[in-house]
Amino acid sequence: MNPDLRSAHRKAVRRLLPILVLLLFVNYLDRVNVGFAAPTMNPALGMTTTGYGLGVALFFVGYVLLEVPSNYVLQRVGARRWLARIALSWGVVAALHAAVSGTGTFVGARILLGIAEAGLLPGILWYISRWFTGRQRAFVLGAYYVAVPLSTALGGPLSNWLIHHGQQTFGVEGWRFMFAVEGAAAVVLGFVVLFLLTDTPAEARWLTPAEQRALTEANLAGRAPGEGKHSFASALRSATTIRFAVVFLLLTFPMFAITFFVPLVATGLVPDRGSAAVDVVTFIPFALGAVASVTWSRIARREPRARHLVLPVLLAAAGVALCAFAGSSFPLLVVGVACAATGIYGAIPVFWNTASAGLDGAAAAGGLALINTVGSVGGFAAGYVTGWLRGLSGGYQLPFGIMALSLVLCGLLAATTGRVPLRPVRPTPHQAVRGGP
Repeated sequence: MNPDLRSAHRKAVRRLLPILVLLLFVNYLDRVNVGFAAPTMNPALGMTTTGYGLGVALFFVGYVLLEVPSNYVLQRVGARRWLARIALSWGVVAALHAAVSGTGTFVGARILLGIAEAGLLPGILWYISRWFTGRQRAFVLGAYYVAVPLSTALGGPLSNWLIHHGQQTFGVEGWRFMFAVEGAAAVVLGFVVLFLLTDTPAEARWLTPAEQRALTEANLAGRAPGEGKHSFASALRSATTIRFAVVFLLLTFPMFAITFFVPLVATGLVPDRGSAAVDVVTFIPFALGAVASVTWSRIARREPRARHLVLPVLLAAAGVALCAFAGSSFPLLVVGVACAATGIYGAIPVFWNTASAGLDGAAAAGGLALINTVGSVGGFAAGYVTGWLRGLSGGYQLPFGIMALSLVLCGLLAATTGRVPLRPVRPTPHQAVRGGP
C-alpha cells in the first residue's frame, strides 16, 4: 500500500472514528434510556405497559417521515453542519424528557425526539462512504457500529447510576435527572461535531497534501464501475434497495423490542433486585453483542454479501425463542438475550456494508435513508405491537415468539438478496456535448 495512503487511513480512523462512535453511542443511549427509566417512571406517571409501548412506538413516526428528506439536505449542505444540527436538536428534546408529566406529554416528547434525530444513522453511513471503501469501510463500519450494543451494555449501569444519584444526591426523581444529564451530553457533542469533523479528505488540514490526494484517489479507484453516476431517486426506485429495507425491517423489530422491554421483563422476574437485574441482563449480553459487531464484520469483510447475515440472524432467532420459553428463570433469560444480542449486532455492520457496497454519492444518501426509514417501522412495531401483545396475552411469550419468526424470515430473505444494482444517471444533452459527468 502507498505509504501516504496508509498514513492517511491511520489518521482518518484516529480522527473521525472516535467522534462517530461517541455520536452513535449517545444517540442510541438517548433513544433506549427510556427502557431503563420505565421501571420507576411508569408507576410515577401512572402509565400502563400499553401506554409506554405507544410512546416508544410513536418516536418512529417523525423519524420515518423525515429520514429521506434529512439525508437529501445532508448531501447538499455537508455532513459536518447537518450532523451537528441533528445532535443539538435531539439533545435538547432528550433533556426535555425530564419534564414529562403523564402519558400525553411522554408520547409528545417521544414524537419530537424522532423528528429531531431523523437522518443521523444514514447520514453517518453516507459520511463514512466518503472516506472509506472496500475492506477499510467494512472495518470502520464494524468498529463504528459497536457503539449500538455498547450504548445498552454500558448505558444500563450508567443510567441506573444516574437514577440512583439523582434521587439520593439531588433530591429529584432519578429518572428525570438521568434524562436531563444524558440529553445535555448530546448538546455538547453537537459542538464537538461542528468543530472537529471534516466533510471531505480534500478539506482535511490534518492530512498532508500527499495524503489528501492518496485518500481521494483511493476512494475513487475503489468504487465499482459507474458508481458516483447514480441519482438520489435511482436508489429509491431500486428493487434490491427495497429488499434490503425489508431485511432491515425484520431485523430491527426484535432488536428494539429486546432493548425497550427486557429491562421490564428482568425487573418482573427479580423484583427485589430490580436495578441489579437490569444491569446483568443488559451488560453481559450486549457486551457480547459489541464483540460480535467487530468480529463478524472482520470475518465477512472480504466479500460484502447479504448471505453473511444468515448465520448470526439464525443465532439471534434461537436466542429469542429461548427467551420465550424462559418462564420464571432469570439465568435462562440472560442466556437467551445474550444469543439474540450476539446475533443481531454481529449481523448489522455486515448488513450496512453490503447495502452500501453498490451505492455512492447522492445514491448512497437516498438508498441508505430509504433502508433505514423502512427499518424504522420495525422500531414502531417493537414499541406498540410488543406492548399490545403483552397486554393481550398477559405475558411476553407471544411477543418473543413473533420476534423469533421475524428473524427467521430475515435470514431467509437475506440468503436470496444480492448487491444493489442501479442505472446510471443519463447525462443532459448539454453534458453529453461537453462530455462532462
